[in-house]
Amino acid sequence: MTVLGPFVLPGDVVVAPVAGLPPELRERIEHRPGDYCVTRPRSRATTSVIDEGTASLLERFREPTTIVDAVITFSSATGLEPRRTLDEVFPVLAGFVRDGLLLPAGSALTEPIEAALGPGDVVGDAEIVETVQVLLDTEVHLARLPGGSPAALKIAREGSEGDLVPLLRREAAVLRLLDGRAGPRLLGSGEHAGRPYLLLSWVAGVDAHDAADEARRLGGPEGVGALLGLVERVVAAFAALHALGVLHGDVHPRNVLVGPDQEVVLLDFGLSAHHGAGPARPRGGGVDFFLEPESARARLAGRSGEPLTAAGEQYAVAALAYLLLTGAHTHAFSLHPEHMLRQLRDEPPLPFAGHGAAELPATERVLRRALAKSPGDRYPSLAALSRALRTAARADQTATGPMAGRAAGGPERALLDRVLSRLDVPGPLFDGGLVPPTASLMNGAAGFAYALLRIAEARADGHLLALADAWAVRAAAAAAAGGEAGAAAFVNESLGIVPELTGRGSLYHQVSGVHLVQARVATARGDARSRDAAVEAFLGAAEAPCPELDLAFGRSGLLLGCATLLEGCVGPALEGRLRASGARLSESVRADLTRAAPVADGHRLGTLGAAHGWAGCLFALLRWARASSSPPPEGVIGFLDQLGALAHPAGRGLLWPVKAGGPRPDPLLGASWCNGTAGLVPLWWLAHELTGEHRYEEWARGAAWSAYEAPLPGPADLCCGLAGRAYALLAHHARTGDPTWQARARLLAAHAATRVREAAQRPDSLHKGEVGVALLVAELDTPRWARMPLYEGDGPLSGALTPPPRGPRSG
Repeated sequence: MTVLGPFVLPGDVVVAPVAGLPPELRERIEHRPGDYCVTRPRSRATTSVIDEGTASLLERFREPTTIVDAVITFSSATGLEPRRTLDEVFPVLAGFVRDGLLLPAGSALTEPIEAALGPGDVVGDAEIVETVQVLLDTEVHLARLPGGSPAALKIAREGSEGDLVPLLRREAAVLRLLDGRAGPRLLGSGEHAGRPYLLLSWVAGVDAHDAADEARRLGGPEGVGALLGLVERVVAAFAALHALGVLHGDVHPRNVLVGPDQEVVLLDFGLSAHHGAGPARPRGGGVDFFLEPESARARLAGRSGEPLTAAGEQYAVAALAYLLLTGAHTHAFSLHPEHMLRQLRDEPPLPFAGHGAAELPATERVLRRALAKSPGDRYPSLAALSRALRTAARADQTATGPMAGRAAGGPERALLDRVLSRLDVPGPLFDGGLVPPTASLMNGAAGFAYALLRIAEARADGHLLALADAWAVRAAAAAAAGGEAGAAAFVNESLGIVPELTGRGSLYHQVSGVHLVQARVATARGDARSRDAAVEAFLGAAEAPCPELDLAFGRSGLLLGCATLLEGCVGPALEGRLRASGARLSESVRADLTRAAPVADGHRLGTLGAAHGWAGCLFALLRWARASSSPPPEGVIGFLDQLGALAHPAGRGLLWPVKAGGPRPDPLLGASWCNGTAGLVPLWWLAHELTGEHRYEEWARGAAWSAYEAPLPGPADLCCGLAGRAYALLAHHARTGDPTWQARARLLAAHAATRVREAAQRPDSLHKGEVGVALLVAELDTPRWARMPLYEGDGPLSGALTPPPRGPRSG
């Protein structure tokens, strides 16, 4: 490259007025009226601030031109003297060349920063599954090895090979030394089309910044505990690295990965140094927010090449810990480079209180020592800092108080009160009539009765039980009515709720669901005669022909109903018939699944989720097996394993495609009960309960993380949204006993309660509206009772489940 040749400003470089930035960001930028900022998303260059004239000059490089020609045309247009202008702007333009914002015309790096490789491409013996990250100089992909295990492929982008070769070579050497300790394991290295690459063991997780954000959102003792635990583990990971003789050299939150069990793995060792590898290596790149004061002092004095030191890295790690705890950096940094360096050299870190962070006095004192301006005033080692932080965190956690479930907040409580008021008898809904379908579990009076029954049982509330009975009677009357009233019980053509779509045997949309709720309410009331009549009516409906297979519309839902009744709603006179009916349905579902197998084939049954796919059918079979004290039917274990094998890593969790062979789903759909991981959490836990196999526990954990990590707010209801996702987290909490999962469920419930009124497809609905969210809010106060309505079963869980002894089983 020569400075005399033509340069070009890549098309994805953004030159924009500072005045257009959000106020909170604009306040942190040292600027004058009319200034512009320059940035390139996905590049490693920091944002720069320039005046309006320089911005106008920079825009002339949108087409290839030499620096001299650009200055001449700019000077001619503005009436400036060209030579003087060149002297003034050349250092600025040289800086843009150095940062990769102005590039030689024809350079491959001028192209938009996009992945050059994609799914199906093969590098070495690894097949790319999907792109994880693309930066100016590197791409990272999730790949699949020949045996099917995941791996991470890190490869230089075209045009950056020369810069990346020494970095990747150094990273490979350090990873060989670490051998899977503190960082990923090196699986291989080489070149692909002239581009160097590393193949690394796959590590599931999110970066430390996202993990800390999540902990702060939880709030309360659970959030504080999660935050302190995270910081302890991050500092301990760097301390362990130092104990192995390695300095990382590039400390920032994106280089720290937090896994599903909160384990911490460090990434990106291209700037690292090994104590035993000769003289101290000069400090490389690194993000300036974490720069130690002694290096800032040297740069201000015009010195470069300060050595990378353990004491300097201690400062960087402490600055990272400060960011994770407070959500802000140690200083209100200027984006003007010289001013930022002076802040690091001269100004003390801001107090935690200045950021509105949690009061953690013991931890803050420890970090202040580690952030001392003089290296000699810091801890003697990162190990010493780690020990001091551990002690401080215990003190601060004790002061915060024990973890415990908290009562619902204002919006949640208001929603619950509003729904209970609307369902009161007499009341506006009961007296004024319902919009069709008026009787069904999914959308009508049977769903109201079921929600009221669940709350009544958890609270031992006789009034609510009486309301449940009134709504169950109303549902039965609507189902039995003739003429228009009878048609309206289960149909609403304007909403597309018609038997041709929902089926004629659906537990959720047809009369069998009404009879199920009648039996449940009668059992709670101690009315054996009414219970038996309702069970007999349910069996009459369940024994009618039903061609549909799935849970929401077909036989799998009826089988789930049989399991619910057998678990506590049937008397001796009808138990035999119920068992026979359930066994017949179970065999019918199993036979259809066998004909549809393998799961990955997708020709006969392509959908995978709970409502309409493999997960719902398998869950119904397992529910019946548990209720009837039978082993899982033949082939079911194989089907479960085939379904589990279709998962892809996603953040700290696992995601399953909506359809066999389909792409990674939209995150919200992929997290839902109906089509995503919220429906899979109970499935995997039930499989673990019945078999004791550890892999199902692992899949349950992965599904729970994906149900949680999907974006907020999203839909709010039980079927497709936040309420169904929250129930999945409560299921995971019930089995693990980890109170943090209850806090996560409460967070999703709070969003659901705020959003459901504006987002509900049908406000007065159990699965699609406010009633299901209100039930969730009520059960958050009694989490042992909290189980996904009309899916997991009813009644309280006794605590974390213990799998049965392993033994022979079918399948």
